[in-house]
Amino acid sequence: MCGRLNMHLDPTDLVDELDIDTVGYRFAPRYNVPPGAVLPIIIDRPAESGELVRRLESARWGLVPGWAKEEKIGFRAFNARSETVGSKPMFRSAFARQRCAVPVGGYYEWQTDASGAKTPWLMQAADGPLFMAGLFEFRKQVFAGAEADATAGPGSSDPAVQDGWLVSTTIITAPAAGHLAEVHDRMPVMITAADINAWADPTAGKDEAQELLRTLVDGFDPNRVERYRVDRAVGNVRNQSADLMAPVDEMRVP
Repeated sequence: MCGRLNMHLDPTDLVDELDIDTVGYRFAPRYNVPPGAVLPIIIDRPAESGELVRRLESARWGLVPGWAKEEKIGFRAFNARSETVGSKPMFRSAFARQRCAVPVGGYYEWQTDASGAKTPWLMQAADGPLFMAGLFEFRKQVFAGAEADATAGPGSSDPAVQDGWLVSTTIITAPAAGHLAEVHDRMPVMITAADINAWADPTAGKDEAQELLRTLVDGFDPNRVERYRVDRAVGNVRNQSADLMAPVDEMRVP
């Protein structure tokens, strides 16, 4: 499972490196990001000319398909399992045509010992952001009657709502590899900057995406990710201090 992120790195710094054409995400550092929050996603979408345009957009964490009757369905769809993402109704449409990369500073995971005590670890790359394989969806907002959510209208201040459409995302997970399996049995599927072109390509169909996903999972080197223990204060999402990133001891893996 991947249910808590660190967003201390500004993804707009990647505009030149990743050939991003448009930026619709406004960065503010956050050190303890739960599902339901707004994440940056990197997507490739066709312009009117037919050419692909790479966009850095805002998306709510928790996938809400276009057919969903209620947005709250997204609260149980913040992760998608690599083993079933291509077949589950919740994810299969987005998997076939709307894949994205989610750039993050790192993620937290809790290790449970024999006594049941849980210790939080921060997982991050040693030299920059982690890119996680994700999916995204658009869902038309409904505005009707006095009970309509005023924050979700066309003039919404919600950064995940664009012109009356909610943009949402999920992060794909796989069985944990290497030293990451010592903390938790699942991990996010992580990709490199070079993988984004193929993964985000909307012209690649389900079969191609399935093959690429297998390659990403099987070829992942867990030593690309370092981990260290952090304070248990990260367990409360109200805590947003940069101190949450500080190691509580000198142990680092690998």
